[in-house]
Amino acid sequence: MLGYGAGAQRLCGSRCALRRFVSTLRHVPASDTAVREVPTPLLFVAAPRWTGGATAQERFAPLWTHVREQGFSSLFLDLDPDTKGCAPSDTLALMEEEMVRLLRHPPPEVGVPPFPPALTACGVACVIAEKYASSHPLSALQLIDPPLSMARAAMEFPHLLGAKALPEFRYEPFFPARVVWTAEALAERQAREVPWFEMHRIEAQREEDEGGDVDRYEWASLEHGADEMLRWLEDEVGLDDEAVMDEAETTTDTRAEPVRVPPGTLPDWFTQGAYEFARDHSKKRPITLDESDLRERFIRGRGPGGQAINKLSTNVELVHEPTGTRITCQATRSRAQNREIARRLLSQRLEWLIKQAWGPVRGGAHVPRALAPSVLQSQWDKARKRKQTKRKKQQRRAAAS
Repeated sequence: MLGYGAGAQRLCGSRCALRRFVSTLRHVPASDTAVREVPTPLLFVAAPRWTGGATAQERFAPLWTHVREQGFSSLFLDLDPDTKGCAPSDTLALMEEEMVRLLRHPPPEVGVPPFPPALTACGVACVIAEKYASSHPLSALQLIDPPLSMARAAMEFPHLLGAKALPEFRYEPFFPARVVWTAEALAERQAREVPWFEMHRIEAQREEDEGGDVDRYEWASLEHGADEMLRWLEDEVGLDDEAVMDEAETTTDTRAEPVRVPPGTLPDWFTQGAYEFARDHSKKRPITLDESDLRERFIRGRGPGGQAINKLSTNVELVHEPTGTRITCQATRSRAQNREIARRLLSQRLEWLIKQAWGPVRGGAHVPRALAPSVLQSQWDKARKRKQTKRKKQQRRAAAS
């Protein structure tokens, strides 16, 4: 873990410093056992002295400890600018300046990330995140239990933001953004008798984009939301497309240009084993596997889930020996279900490896079903198109405003 401080102010007396303002940026890399490395970091923001809460690393521990095992690195930014004598309305500007300074000039050991981070904040600190997001690039923005508006923020946190409501945010995010509610926050909202139709601006924009009422993102707690956040980062934000395969997952370097072969040419392990393409063109399991080529073991799970995950060997590790492809699955608490899901994922991965090596199809526009793109490639292409379409809609709205 690496730390860095900025904006320090020391009040020197006859004995020692009486007060020191220090904002810190800490970095935790992805786990050494992760089978991939995602270059886009996750940024967790907190202001513990300002809000009276925990540090970012402590506050979001259920989230970052889970995704760390999936190849994500994390940055923890704890803001503590000198606000002595500063009007509450100017506090957000100071917080934003501190964020910009730390993220633009991180310590050499941390370095500047290759892509803008995916930012997560919680509670009243969400207004700091929105202040930063309104004028700086991000890969994604996730707000957990935010104030519904700046008017609500002034009502609920007058000691932090002043009794007079600050201007509402009007920015149009050119990146995936969402609002998540925990069960505790929803209960507090009901106790305060907040009207059911009152919602956050990002939620209202989502309903407009999707053409009607949509279900809000709800978590029982941060522990229960870790896996759902991972799926959002991979499916909606698209960070899974940027993941770099590690040698632990496959013995061959999948980042190198594959050896091209004529379309339809199958590897020796396929022709010599009991493999075949699904006759019904199944997308769940496109290739029937040869169980004799598989090495399977069961290990204890990691992350949230209680004893059913952490004290039982329900995590399935499946290795395809001819190619060295490794799949690990901890999707459910059932070992039997994880075994089935692992084989499904391995089948899709092997189909992708085969079709990745095939040369281009020539001699006409018609492509036989057997030579069509792999299931995984089709999924990646669809996700990329959805992301491009969403970005174009955001650009059109921004141009029209």
